[in-house]
Amino acid sequence: MIPWVLRLAVAATFAWSALAKLRHRDALVIDGPHVPRRLAAGSSAALAVIEAIVAVLVLVPATYVVGGICTAALGALFTATLAARWARGTPRLACACFGAQTEHAAWLVTLRAAAVMVAGVLIATDAGASISHAAAVDAALVALTAVVAVLVVLVLALYRHVGILERRLGPRSALEIPEEGPPFGVRAPGLEGLAGRGSELIAFGSDHCGLCRELAPGFRALSRTGLAVRGVDEGAEPDAFARFRVPGTPYVVHTGDGVVMAKGLVNTLEQVEELVGVGLERAEHAR
Repeated sequence: MIPWVLRLAVAATFAWSALAKLRHRDALVIDGPHVPRRLAAGSSAALAVIEAIVAVLVLVPATYVVGGICTAALGALFTATLAARWARGTPRLACACFGAQTEHAAWLVTLRAAAVMVAGVLIATDAGASISHAAAVDAALVALTAVVAVLVVLVLALYRHVGILERRLGPRSALEIPEEGPPFGVRAPGLEGLAGRGSELIAFGSDHCGLCRELAPGFRALSRTGLAVRGVDEGAEPDAFARFRVPGTPYVVHTGDGVVMAKGLVNTLEQVEELVGVGLERAEHAR
């Protein structure tokens, strides 16, 4: 038998959530491009009424199995919705489940919704209830299928999150390959806009390179610190790409008094700053 305390906890949670939503009706609004304005405006109150009904169903002995099914369905709906938003790369989600809108980690909010779904499954599949053993088995299979589907979504969300994190962090240092780009220790190929004196940075990019667009504000910030930065677009200056033997983008070359001191493929602004530091150090040793 499922302990009555589980039913009481679920009923109390839904009742608390329903009362909080009725007190803060503007906190939670189900909105979207295909949701009519009138329906979106009353979504919080409608959800509060549904939760109140489920709370009563779970608490009453004669209807708690139906209440468990409704709890599992609501939990699955919440979990799927939150997991989908997490999978789209949202690290924190606004939650107005209990009235006041607050932000929490996406994984925590999703896990909390999944716990509600599991609680509903446990209540709905109580073998000592008025449902038959076969019906309980069928309900359990349906519930397990829903759980597996949610877990798949969560795994995909985690996989995407790790991919985004890896892309942001990138390698620990710039990918500096001696055979690629202009040779070390010799004067850089001619390029309009370069003075050939002091420390200069040449940043190669292209329109189809997403990382190049992400790094553009960083290059502008570096130029404001006094570093001479010359941007080269592949579409506008393909001959410059050929002369510098650029293997891909984003690619940077640091020169000291016109001589190539450092070069490499970069993914982050930290790598660019590290490459400039290496170039300055080499230039200092070369004097």
